[in-house]
Amino acid sequence: MLNRRLLNSVPLSIMAALCWAALTQNQGWLFFLPLWLLILFWLQFSPITLPALRLSVLPGFMLFFFWQLVLGAFDVGWRALAPGRHFAPGWQHYPSRLSQPASQRLLATMISLLPGTCSARIERQSGQPNQILVHVLDQQADWQASIAALEQQLARLLLAENREEFPQ
Repeated sequence: MLNRRLLNSVPLSIMAALCWAALTQNQGWLFFLPLWLLILFWLQFSPITLPALRLSVLPGFMLFFFWQLVLGAFDVGWRALAPGRHFAPGWQHYPSRLSQPASQRLLATMISLLPGTCSARIERQSGQPNQILVHVLDQQADWQASIAALEQQLARLLLAENREEFPQ
């Protein structure tokens, strides 16, 4: 009898195969199949659990995140194409107000998806808020505001986080 976890991965497998076929013009299956078998094997022994979400907030969160991607892409494009130097890259610390380690990891991952930023690690210190080490494209820009807005939206989305700690 098939394991329940393996059975639950069938829809994900079909979706992944369809995406692979669409994105590669139905080529590269000798690379995809062993990779996907390795992923299925990994999921069998190390399951990934998704955090509980407030589904009513999900559409607004997706619109917010998409808008941040668009704004970030235009900002990075302008900095790259404008005459002169319009950036001052560097490492910065961002104190996370999220209470759950999984939420903090999700925030760090989403920061890396935004153009012009990349999170490197979460530094845990007892008695102090955890700090996310972030590489930013421009240290003089207001990068903290965009990360704080993302953190606030994420806190609204995740059931494990207390929404009241994040003012609207």
